[in-house]
Amino acid sequence: MPEKRTNKLNGIPDKIVYIPPLIVGGITLLLLALFSVVGQAQARTHDHPEQSEFNLSFSGFGTLGVVRSSSDDLLFHREFSMNASDSEYSFKPDSLLGLQVNADFTESLDAIAQVVIKDRASDATLDSLELMFLRYRPNRDWAIRLGRTSTDLYILSEYRNVSYAYLWSRPIPEFYAISSSIAKIDGIDISYTHNIGGGSWETKLAYGNTHSLLAAQNSRFDIDLKNVFALTSIYTWDDWIFRFAATSVEVDELDFITNDLVKSLNLVPNSLWPEARALAQSIDGPGQKLQYYALGLQYDHMNWVIQSELGYIDSDWGILQSFYNGYLSVGYRVDEMTFYSVVAYIDNSEEPASYASPQLPDQLSTELLAGINTVYEGSVQALSASKIEQTTFTLGLRWDLYPNISMNFQWDHSWVDHSGAAMWSWTQEPVGDAEVDLLSINFSFIFNL
Repeated sequence: MPEKRTNKLNGIPDKIVYIPPLIVGGITLLLLALFSVVGQAQARTHDHPEQSEFNLSFSGFGTLGVVRSSSDDLLFHREFSMNASDSEYSFKPDSLLGLQVNADFTESLDAIAQVVIKDRASDATLDSLELMFLRYRPNRDWAIRLGRTSTDLYILSEYRNVSYAYLWSRPIPEFYAISSSIAKIDGIDISYTHNIGGGSWETKLAYGNTHSLLAAQNSRFDIDLKNVFALTSIYTWDDWIFRFAATSVEVDELDFITNDLVKSLNLVPNSLWPEARALAQSIDGPGQKLQYYALGLQYDHMNWVIQSELGYIDSDWGILQSFYNGYLSVGYRVDEMTFYSVVAYIDNSEEPASYASPQLPDQLSTELLAGINTVYEGSVQALSASKIEQTTFTLGLRWDLYPNISMNFQWDHSWVDHSGAAMWSWTQEPVGDAEVDLLSINFSFIFNL
Protein backbone atom coordinates (compact mmCIF):
# COMPACT_ATOMS: atom_id res chain seq x y z
CA MET A 1 0.00 0.00 0.00
CA PRO A 2 1.49 3.42 -0.93
CA GLU A 3 2.86 5.40 1.98
CA LYS A 4 1.10 8.60 2.99
CA ARG A 5 2.13 11.38 5.29
CA THR A 6 0.39 14.34 6.88
CA ASN A 7 1.81 17.84 6.59
CA LYS A 8 0.81 20.47 9.11
CA LEU A 9 0.49 24.10 8.23
CA ASN A 10 0.48 26.42 11.23
CA GLY A 11 -0.17 23.43 13.45
CA ILE A 12 -3.30 22.33 11.58
CA PRO A 13 -3.33 19.12 9.52
CA ASP A 14 -3.56 20.34 5.95
CA LYS A 15 -3.69 17.37 3.63
CA ILE A 16 -2.51 13.88 2.97
CA VAL A 17 0.49 13.96 0.62
CA TYR A 18 0.76 10.99 -1.73
CA ILE A 19 4.25 9.60 -2.22
CA PRO A 20 4.57 7.67 -5.49
CA PRO A 21 5.17 3.93 -5.03
CA LEU A 22 8.34 4.18 -7.14
CA ILE A 23 9.94 6.52 -4.62
CA VAL A 24 8.76 4.55 -1.59
CA GLY A 25 9.91 1.28 -3.14
CA GLY A 26 13.23 2.71 -4.24
CA ILE A 27 14.05 4.09 -0.80
CA THR A 28 12.97 0.81 0.83
CA LEU A 29 15.18 -1.23 -1.51
CA LEU A 30 18.06 1.17 -0.91
CA LEU A 31 17.73 0.74 2.86
CA LEU A 32 17.54 -3.04 2.54
CA ALA A 33 20.59 -3.07 0.29
CA LEU A 34 22.45 -0.81 2.70
CA PHE A 35 21.68 -3.01 5.70
CA SER A 36 22.55 -6.13 3.74
CA VAL A 37 25.91 -4.82 2.57
CA VAL A 38 26.73 -3.47 6.04
CA GLY A 39 25.96 -6.88 7.53
CA GLN A 40 28.13 -8.66 4.98
CA ALA A 41 30.97 -6.18 5.46
CA GLN A 42 30.82 -6.56 9.24
CA ALA A 43 30.88 -10.33 8.86
CA ARG A 44 33.99 -10.10 6.65
CA THR A 45 35.62 -7.84 9.21
CA HIS A 46 34.92 -10.36 11.95
CA ASP A 47 36.01 -13.46 10.00
CA HIS A 48 38.77 -12.02 7.81
CA PRO A 49 39.90 -8.65 9.16
CA GLU A 50 42.84 -8.50 6.80
CA GLN A 51 40.56 -8.84 3.71
CA SER A 52 37.96 -6.25 4.62
CA GLU A 53 37.93 -2.63 3.49
CA PHE A 54 34.76 -1.72 5.34
CA ASN A 55 34.90 1.66 7.08
CA LEU A 56 32.19 3.67 8.79
CA SER A 57 32.68 7.35 9.58
CA PHE A 58 30.49 10.08 11.04
CA SER A 59 30.82 13.81 10.49
CA GLY A 60 28.73 16.91 10.80
CA PHE A 61 28.42 20.62 10.22
CA GLY A 62 26.39 23.50 11.50
CA THR A 63 25.78 27.21 11.63
CA LEU A 64 24.59 29.48 14.40
CA GLY A 65 23.58 32.75 12.81
CA VAL A 66 21.50 35.81 13.47
CA VAL A 67 20.03 38.16 10.85
CA ARG A 68 18.73 41.66 11.41
CA SER A 69 16.34 43.08 8.80
CA SER A 70 15.58 46.76 8.33
CA SER A 71 12.13 46.11 6.85
CA ASP A 72 8.86 45.44 8.68
CA ASP A 73 6.96 44.85 5.42
CA LEU A 74 9.23 42.43 3.51
CA LEU A 75 10.18 39.20 5.27
CA PHE A 76 13.43 37.57 4.18
CA HIS A 77 13.63 34.11 2.52
CA ARG A 78 16.97 32.31 2.50
CA GLU A 79 15.29 29.73 0.25
CA PHE A 80 11.67 28.84 -0.44
CA SER A 81 11.86 25.43 1.23
CA MET A 82 12.39 27.39 4.49
CA ASN A 83 10.11 29.78 6.33
CA ALA A 84 10.55 33.53 6.01
CA SER A 85 12.08 35.37 8.96
CA ASP A 86 9.26 36.71 11.13
CA SER A 87 11.02 39.27 13.33
CA GLU A 88 13.58 42.07 13.20
CA TYR A 89 16.23 39.78 14.68
CA SER A 90 16.03 36.12 13.75
CA PHE A 91 18.17 33.02 14.26
CA LYS A 92 16.01 30.95 11.91
CA PRO A 93 17.22 31.79 8.38
CA ASP A 94 20.85 30.70 8.76
CA SER A 95 20.99 28.39 11.78
CA LEU A 96 21.12 24.67 11.01
CA LEU A 97 22.72 21.39 12.03
CA GLY A 98 23.75 18.56 9.71
CA LEU A 99 24.90 15.00 10.37
CA GLN A 100 26.42 12.68 7.79
CA VAL A 101 27.43 9.05 7.76
CA ASN A 102 29.81 7.58 5.17
CA ALA A 103 30.09 3.83 4.72
CA ASP A 104 32.90 2.42 2.58
CA PHE A 105 32.14 -1.21 1.79
CA THR A 106 34.79 -1.89 -0.82
CA GLU A 107 37.08 0.19 -3.01
CA SER A 108 34.26 0.52 -5.53
CA LEU A 109 31.12 0.66 -3.35
CA ASP A 110 30.14 3.19 -0.70
CA ALA A 111 27.04 4.91 0.71
CA ILE A 112 26.27 8.33 2.14
CA ALA A 113 23.34 9.54 4.24
CA GLN A 114 22.90 13.15 5.38
CA VAL A 115 20.26 14.73 7.60
CA VAL A 116 19.92 18.51 7.93
CA ILE A 117 17.83 20.14 10.66
CA LYS A 118 16.70 23.69 9.89
CA ASP A 119 13.58 25.86 9.88
CA ARG A 120 11.84 24.14 6.98
CA ALA A 121 8.38 24.91 5.68
CA SER A 122 7.77 21.16 5.93
CA ASP A 123 7.74 19.29 9.23
CA ALA A 124 7.93 15.87 7.54
CA THR A 125 10.93 13.88 8.74
CA LEU A 126 11.62 12.56 5.24
CA ASP A 127 12.22 16.09 3.96
CA SER A 128 15.14 16.52 6.41
CA LEU A 129 16.94 13.69 4.61
CA GLU A 130 19.10 15.64 2.16
CA LEU A 131 21.16 12.71 0.85
CA MET A 132 20.90 8.93 0.96
CA PHE A 133 22.50 6.99 -1.86
CA LEU A 134 24.62 4.03 -2.83
CA ARG A 135 27.58 4.82 -5.10
CA TYR A 136 29.35 2.32 -7.31
CA ARG A 137 32.65 3.06 -9.04
CA PRO A 138 33.53 0.30 -11.53
CA ASN A 139 36.79 2.16 -12.26
CA ARG A 140 38.41 5.53 -11.67
CA ASP A 141 36.43 7.23 -14.46
CA TRP A 142 32.85 6.09 -13.89
CA ALA A 143 30.49 6.55 -10.91
CA ILE A 144 26.84 5.57 -10.48
CA ARG A 145 24.67 6.84 -7.62
CA LEU A 146 21.23 5.48 -6.72
CA GLY A 147 18.90 7.04 -4.15
CA ARG A 148 18.41 10.61 -2.98
CA THR A 149 21.15 12.72 -4.54
CA SER A 150 21.95 16.37 -5.22
CA THR A 151 21.14 17.55 -8.73
CA ASP A 152 24.56 19.19 -9.18
CA LEU A 153 23.07 22.09 -11.12
CA TYR A 154 25.19 24.79 -9.49
CA ILE A 155 28.51 25.29 -7.72
CA LEU A 156 27.22 24.68 -4.18
CA SER A 157 25.20 21.59 -5.10
CA GLU A 158 27.13 19.15 -2.92
CA TYR A 159 27.56 21.48 0.08
CA ARG A 160 24.74 24.03 -0.11
CA ASN A 161 23.99 23.60 3.62
CA VAL A 162 27.64 23.57 4.74
CA SER A 163 28.26 27.27 5.38
CA TYR A 164 31.86 26.60 6.39
CA ALA A 165 32.58 25.41 2.83
CA TYR A 166 31.88 28.72 1.08
CA LEU A 167 32.72 32.35 1.50
CA TRP A 168 29.40 34.03 2.34
CA SER A 169 26.91 33.84 5.20
CA ARG A 170 24.48 31.94 2.95
CA PRO A 171 24.04 30.91 -0.70
CA ILE A 172 23.21 33.98 -2.80
CA PRO A 173 19.36 34.13 -2.61
CA GLU A 174 18.93 35.69 -6.05
CA PHE A 175 20.54 32.61 -7.57
CA TYR A 176 19.86 29.80 -5.10
CA ALA A 177 16.51 30.52 -3.40
CA ILE A 178 14.19 29.46 -6.23
CA SER A 179 16.27 26.44 -7.29
CA SER A 180 15.90 24.96 -3.79
CA SER A 181 12.85 23.03 -5.06
CA ILE A 182 15.12 20.87 -7.25
CA ALA A 183 18.19 20.79 -5.00
CA LYS A 184 17.74 17.03 -4.53
CA ILE A 185 16.04 14.24 -6.45
CA ASP A 186 15.12 10.61 -5.82
CA GLY A 187 16.61 8.75 -8.74
CA ILE A 188 19.90 7.86 -10.37
CA ASP A 189 22.89 9.68 -11.84
CA ILE A 190 25.89 8.51 -13.85
CA SER A 191 29.12 10.48 -14.18
CA TYR A 192 32.21 10.06 -16.34
CA THR A 193 35.52 11.83 -15.69
CA HIS A 194 38.53 11.95 -17.97
CA ASN A 195 41.63 14.09 -18.49
CA ILE A 196 41.78 16.47 -21.42
CA GLY A 197 43.92 19.51 -22.23
CA GLY A 198 45.82 19.32 -18.97
CA GLY A 199 42.61 19.40 -16.92
CA SER A 200 39.81 17.13 -15.72
CA TRP A 201 36.41 17.01 -17.40
CA GLU A 202 33.40 15.48 -15.64
CA THR A 203 30.05 14.88 -17.32
CA LYS A 204 27.01 13.77 -15.33
CA LEU A 205 23.51 12.67 -16.33
CA ALA A 206 20.74 12.43 -13.74
CA TYR A 207 17.09 11.36 -13.74
CA GLY A 208 14.49 11.28 -10.97
CA ASN A 209 11.52 12.84 -9.21
CA THR A 210 11.27 15.27 -6.31
CA HIS A 211 8.72 16.63 -3.86
CA SER A 212 8.84 19.98 -2.04
CA LEU A 213 6.73 21.96 0.37
CA LEU A 214 7.54 25.60 -0.35
CA ALA A 215 6.69 28.84 1.45
CA ALA A 216 6.16 31.96 -0.61
CA GLN A 217 4.17 35.17 -0.25
CA ASN A 218 2.41 34.16 2.95
CA SER A 219 1.27 30.87 1.40
CA ARG A 220 2.57 27.32 1.28
CA PHE A 221 2.24 24.85 -1.52
CA ASP A 222 3.14 21.26 -2.27
CA ILE A 223 4.73 20.59 -5.63
CA ASP A 224 5.77 17.27 -7.13
CA LEU A 225 8.13 17.32 -10.10
CA LYS A 226 8.63 14.28 -12.30
CA ASN A 227 10.86 13.39 -15.24
CA VAL A 228 13.70 15.53 -13.90
CA PHE A 229 16.50 15.20 -16.47
CA ALA A 230 19.77 16.96 -15.63
CA LEU A 231 23.04 17.31 -17.51
CA THR A 232 26.13 18.76 -15.86
CA SER A 233 29.55 19.34 -17.41
CA ILE A 234 32.49 20.50 -15.26
CA TYR A 235 36.02 21.27 -16.45
CA THR A 236 38.78 21.79 -13.87
CA TRP A 237 42.09 23.25 -14.99
CA ASP A 238 44.73 24.52 -12.56
CA ASP A 239 43.02 27.25 -10.49
CA TRP A 240 39.95 27.43 -12.75
CA ILE A 241 36.64 25.57 -12.72
CA PHE A 242 34.09 25.98 -15.53
CA ARG A 243 30.56 24.60 -15.26
CA PHE A 244 27.54 24.14 -17.48
CA ALA A 245 24.21 22.66 -16.36
CA ALA A 246 20.87 22.08 -18.04
CA THR A 247 17.75 20.43 -16.71
CA SER A 248 14.18 19.78 -17.79
CA VAL A 249 11.34 19.10 -15.33
CA GLU A 250 7.61 18.48 -15.53
CA VAL A 251 5.08 19.46 -12.87
CA ASP A 252 3.31 16.31 -11.71
CA GLU A 253 1.06 17.56 -8.90
CA LEU A 254 0.45 20.95 -7.33
CA ASP A 255 -1.55 21.83 -4.24
CA PHE A 256 -1.89 25.61 -4.12
CA ILE A 257 -4.56 28.27 -3.80
CA THR A 258 -4.55 28.60 -7.60
CA ASN A 259 -6.23 25.17 -7.85
CA ASP A 260 -9.55 26.77 -6.90
CA LEU A 261 -9.05 29.45 -9.55
CA VAL A 262 -8.49 26.78 -12.20
CA LYS A 263 -11.69 24.95 -11.19
CA SER A 264 -13.70 28.18 -11.31
CA LEU A 265 -12.30 29.19 -14.69
CA ASN A 266 -13.17 25.81 -16.19
CA LEU A 267 -16.75 26.21 -15.00
CA VAL A 268 -17.29 29.44 -16.93
CA PRO A 269 -19.18 28.72 -20.20
CA ASN A 270 -17.11 29.40 -23.30
CA SER A 271 -19.93 31.49 -24.70
CA LEU A 272 -19.65 33.94 -21.79
CA TRP A 273 -15.85 34.18 -21.58
CA PRO A 274 -13.89 32.50 -24.42
CA GLU A 275 -10.48 33.15 -22.81
CA ALA A 276 -11.36 31.46 -19.51
CA ARG A 277 -10.12 28.01 -20.58
CA ALA A 278 -6.84 29.39 -21.94
CA LEU A 279 -6.33 31.32 -18.69
CA ALA A 280 -7.01 28.14 -16.69
CA GLN A 281 -4.43 26.20 -18.71
CA SER A 282 -1.85 28.92 -18.13
CA ILE A 283 -2.35 28.91 -14.35
CA ASP A 284 -2.79 25.16 -13.86
CA GLY A 285 0.36 23.39 -12.71
CA PRO A 286 0.24 19.68 -13.70
CA GLY A 287 1.75 19.06 -17.11
CA GLN A 288 3.73 22.31 -17.20
CA LYS A 289 7.35 21.90 -18.32
CA LEU A 290 10.31 24.03 -17.28
CA GLN A 291 13.89 24.21 -18.52
CA TYR A 292 16.80 25.54 -16.49
CA TYR A 293 20.29 26.48 -17.73
CA ALA A 294 23.29 27.65 -15.72
CA LEU A 295 26.89 28.67 -16.30
CA GLY A 296 29.45 28.81 -13.49
CA LEU A 297 33.03 30.00 -13.07
CA GLN A 298 35.47 29.71 -10.17
CA TYR A 299 39.00 31.07 -9.82
CA ASP A 300 40.98 30.47 -6.63
CA HIS A 301 44.66 31.43 -6.62
CA MET A 302 46.90 32.93 -3.95
CA ASN A 303 44.94 35.76 -2.30
CA TRP A 304 42.11 35.97 -4.81
CA VAL A 305 38.91 33.93 -4.93
CA ILE A 306 36.41 34.82 -7.66
CA GLN A 307 33.12 33.07 -8.36
CA SER A 308 30.23 33.78 -10.70
CA GLU A 309 27.09 32.00 -11.91
CA LEU A 310 24.44 32.90 -14.48
CA GLY A 311 21.09 31.16 -14.82
CA TYR A 312 17.97 31.18 -16.95
CA ILE A 313 14.61 29.47 -16.47
CA ASP A 314 12.45 29.02 -19.57
CA SER A 315 8.81 28.68 -18.57
CA ASP A 316 5.40 28.92 -20.18
CA TRP A 317 3.70 28.42 -16.81
CA GLY A 318 1.62 31.48 -16.00
CA ILE A 319 2.48 31.62 -12.30
CA LEU A 320 6.24 31.20 -12.85
CA GLN A 321 7.43 33.49 -15.61
CA SER A 322 10.76 32.97 -17.33
CA PHE A 323 13.60 34.78 -15.59
CA TYR A 324 17.36 35.16 -15.60
CA ASN A 325 19.63 35.63 -12.61
CA GLY A 326 23.27 35.73 -11.64
CA TYR A 327 25.96 37.04 -9.35
CA LEU A 328 29.63 37.98 -9.23
CA SER A 329 31.60 37.42 -6.03
CA VAL A 330 35.15 38.70 -5.47
CA GLY A 331 37.17 37.89 -2.35
CA TYR A 332 40.67 38.79 -1.18
CA ARG A 333 42.50 36.89 1.57
CA VAL A 334 44.63 38.60 4.22
CA ASP A 335 46.01 35.95 6.56
CA GLU A 336 43.01 34.28 8.26
CA MET A 337 40.56 36.88 6.97
CA THR A 338 38.85 37.12 3.58
CA PHE A 339 37.16 40.35 2.54
CA TYR A 340 34.50 39.91 -0.14
CA SER A 341 31.85 41.70 -2.13
CA VAL A 342 28.97 40.38 -4.23
CA VAL A 343 26.63 41.85 -6.81
CA ALA A 344 23.52 39.74 -7.53
CA TYR A 345 20.53 40.27 -9.81
CA ILE A 346 17.29 38.56 -10.78
CA ASP A 347 14.61 39.71 -13.20
CA ASN A 348 11.85 38.28 -15.34
CA SER A 349 12.71 38.06 -19.01
CA GLU A 350 9.16 38.93 -20.05
CA GLU A 351 5.95 40.35 -18.66
CA PRO A 352 3.12 38.02 -17.56
CA ALA A 353 0.67 37.08 -20.28
CA SER A 354 -2.28 39.45 -20.42
CA TYR A 355 -5.91 38.43 -20.80
CA ALA A 356 -8.77 40.77 -21.60
CA SER A 357 -11.42 41.17 -18.94
CA PRO A 358 -14.65 39.27 -19.65
CA GLN A 359 -17.28 41.19 -21.63
CA LEU A 360 -20.41 39.83 -19.97
CA PRO A 361 -24.03 40.39 -21.03
CA ASP A 362 -26.00 42.80 -18.85
CA GLN A 363 -28.86 40.30 -18.39
CA LEU A 364 -26.70 38.00 -16.22
CA SER A 365 -27.57 37.89 -12.54
CA THR A 366 -25.66 40.17 -10.20
CA GLU A 367 -24.19 37.17 -8.37
CA LEU A 368 -22.88 35.57 -11.56
CA LEU A 369 -21.41 38.84 -12.83
CA ALA A 370 -19.66 39.44 -9.52
CA GLY A 371 -18.40 35.84 -9.36
CA ILE A 372 -16.84 35.85 -12.84
CA ASN A 373 -15.24 39.25 -12.31
CA THR A 374 -13.81 38.05 -8.97
CA VAL A 375 -12.30 35.00 -10.69
CA TYR A 376 -10.77 37.25 -13.36
CA GLU A 377 -9.23 39.60 -10.78
CA GLY A 378 -7.84 36.65 -8.83
CA SER A 379 -6.32 35.22 -12.01
CA VAL A 380 -4.62 38.51 -12.88
CA GLN A 381 -3.21 38.66 -9.36
CA ALA A 382 -1.95 35.07 -9.60
CA LEU A 383 -0.17 35.84 -12.89
CA SER A 384 1.58 38.90 -11.47
CA ALA A 385 2.34 37.59 -7.94
CA SER A 386 5.49 35.74 -9.01
CA LYS A 387 7.11 38.72 -10.73
CA ILE A 388 10.70 39.21 -9.61
CA GLU A 389 13.05 42.15 -9.99
CA GLN A 390 15.76 42.97 -7.47
CA THR A 391 19.43 43.76 -7.15
CA THR A 392 21.59 43.12 -4.07
CA PHE A 393 25.02 44.46 -3.16
CA THR A 394 26.93 42.64 -0.43
CA LEU A 395 30.02 43.37 1.65
CA GLY A 396 31.40 40.79 4.01
CA LEU A 397 34.27 39.43 6.05
CA ARG A 398 35.03 35.78 6.68
CA TRP A 399 37.37 35.06 9.59
CA ASP A 400 38.83 31.56 9.88
CA LEU A 401 39.18 31.29 13.65
CA TYR A 402 40.33 27.66 13.69
CA PRO A 403 40.85 24.96 11.04
CA ASN A 404 37.22 23.86 11.53
CA ILE A 405 35.48 27.08 12.68
CA SER A 406 34.79 30.29 10.79
CA MET A 407 32.93 33.50 11.50
CA ASN A 408 31.12 35.73 9.00
CA PHE A 409 30.06 39.35 9.16
CA GLN A 410 27.88 40.34 6.21
CA TRP A 411 25.83 43.32 5.06
CA ASP A 412 23.35 43.03 2.20
CA HIS A 413 21.52 45.94 0.61
CA SER A 414 18.67 44.98 -1.75
CA TRP A 415 16.76 47.18 -4.16
CA VAL A 416 13.34 45.56 -4.69
CA ASP A 417 10.98 46.66 -7.43
CA HIS A 418 7.45 47.21 -6.11
CA SER A 419 5.98 44.86 -8.72
CA GLY A 420 8.79 42.30 -8.40
CA ALA A 421 8.94 41.36 -4.72
CA ALA A 422 8.20 37.64 -5.13
CA MET A 423 11.36 36.64 -3.25
CA TRP A 424 9.93 38.06 -0.03
CA SER A 425 6.87 37.38 2.08
CA TRP A 426 4.78 40.46 2.70
CA THR A 427 3.17 41.78 5.85
CA GLN A 428 1.38 44.18 3.53
CA GLU A 429 1.45 44.42 -0.25
CA PRO A 430 4.28 46.71 -1.47
CA VAL A 431 3.06 50.07 -2.75
CA GLY A 432 6.40 51.27 -4.07
CA ASP A 433 10.01 50.30 -4.65
CA ALA A 434 11.73 49.17 -1.47
CA GLU A 435 15.27 49.00 -0.10
CA VAL A 436 16.14 46.43 2.55
CA ASP A 437 19.29 46.04 4.64
CA LEU A 438 20.29 42.71 6.19
CA LEU A 439 23.04 42.44 8.79
CA SER A 440 24.29 38.92 9.53
CA ILE A 441 26.69 37.32 12.00
CA ASN A 442 27.37 33.59 11.58
CA PHE A 443 29.47 30.97 13.35
CA SER A 444 30.02 27.94 11.11
CA PHE A 445 31.76 24.71 11.99
CA ILE A 446 32.51 21.19 10.81
CA PHE A 447 33.41 18.16 12.94
CA ASN A 448 34.15 14.46 12.86
CA LEU A 449 32.85 11.89 15.33
